[in-house]
Amino acid sequence: MNFNSSQFIERLRARDTKTLSELVEKYHQALYLGALKLKLSDDQAEEVVQATWSTFIENIENFQNRSHIRTYLFGIMYNKVKEQWRSNKRYTLEHNQDLDFAFTENGDYRSSPMNPDIWLQSSQFLDLLEKELQLLPENQRLAFTLKEVLGEKTEDICKILDITNTHLGVLIYRAKNQLRIRIEKQYVIK
Repeated sequence: MNFNSSQFIERLRARDTKTLSELVEKYHQALYLGALKLKLSDDQAEEVVQATWSTFIENIENFQNRSHIRTYLFGIMYNKVKEQWRSNKRYTLEHNQDLDFAFTENGDYRSSPMNPDIWLQSSQFLDLLEKELQLLPENQRLAFTLKEVLGEKTEDICKILDITNTHLGVLIYRAKNQLRIRIEKQYVIK
């Protein structure tokens, strides 16, 4: 089944239940798992996925077939996740002072980053990374998770988050540096 064919899209716009069922069967689980990877509870993830499908059905006329329908669905889902975070008052654009102290006026590191092999030797590293990832501002965590954890393409992430390629780079750069600084604090060699 070609989910991006013009015939398939036209059947969706006509609200053909069989066509919609095929699409839901194909992408419901992927959307749910994507929401879980963004650290929503099972109930929150299911709520977000249901809201995604509702929004998709209500706005199918807006789909212009310029991207894959999967990208469109995930874009809706990521926006619903951001709404969920905002409603929980967890969406922040906090300034992290650790980054100010990590760099000189010229933008150079004050001290060279540690060799990541040291981190990988620790069985607790993944737990620490997970914990520190949760402390990032939501926009940075979302950008980092989409790019580095889920492996989404840059252009798809920019469409999903409605940001420029440059802004995505900034978000990922900040996320990586904050993670590096926080993790290095845990692995200071004494």
